[in-house]
Amino acid sequence: MKKRAMFLSFFIGLMVPSPVYSQSIAEHEGTLTITPSFVSDYMYRGVQLGGFSFQPTIEFTKGPLSLELFTNFPISDKIPGVSDPEIDFAASYAWDVVPNLFTIKPGFWVYTYPRADEDSYKFTCEPYLSFDYTLNDITFLLNLYYDILMKGGGYEFGFNYSIPIKSLNNEMKLFALIGRYDMSDFYDVPYIKIRNKGDYFQVGVAIPYEFSKKSKLDIAWYIAKGTNNFIQRGAGIRESNPHAVGRGVLSLSYSYSF
Repeated sequence: MKKRAMFLSFFIGLMVPSPVYSQSIAEHEGTLTITPSFVSDYMYRGVQLGGFSFQPTIEFTKGPLSLELFTNFPISDKIPGVSDPEIDFAASYAWDVVPNLFTIKPGFWVYTYPRADEDSYKFTCEPYLSFDYTLNDITFLLNLYYDILMKGGGYEFGFNYSIPIKSLNNEMKLFALIGRYDMSDFYDVPYIKIRNKGDYFQVGVAIPYEFSKKSKLDIAWYIAKGTNNFIQRGAGIRESNPHAVGRGVLSLSYSYSF
């Protein structure tokens, strides 16, 4: 998967023309956005990492550059050794190949789990490459990723669709996502490879409400589910992942930009 993603990005780089930005990085003032959020369940790639959780996020953007700090603090139904807390950092660069139409975004995530179990990674690093294509009010996305420590990767394909609500002077957003991953070294255990593989999907709806140009409230509900998810130790028998479940998730977030 890693070689495939590198080849794809290199091929597209040869074929497409250089982008022209209407505003340089130096001309952009930069925006800092703080978003405290609550979710009824913390679902990640079809796996439940916690129940009711608090997820404050800080993001800084300047032109095509973006830096993000994501955190998760489970409040109820905590899963021992998992995401309590989780502190992640991301950086990306959005390349508008065709403005308002086609965007390529290389980046990476660093996931940290300070209280992870002895056999679990306390941090991992995951480079990714995403492609966004917008047609009218529909945005299609493809995301390729590879975890360096877990020695495996996956892909995600999805779309976002905005429906105007004229009576409320607002819009409703529909979104869906399917994905698959395969990690050959999922746990930090010496002398034995523990594989984790699974499929997942989510589909839902979100309604944003803008108080001003700098602040808004987002309410979303979606169904997230993991399927065909198993864990295998060496050449042993495959065992189903008990945390790969289906959940209806309610999300409430408020964001303010400076």
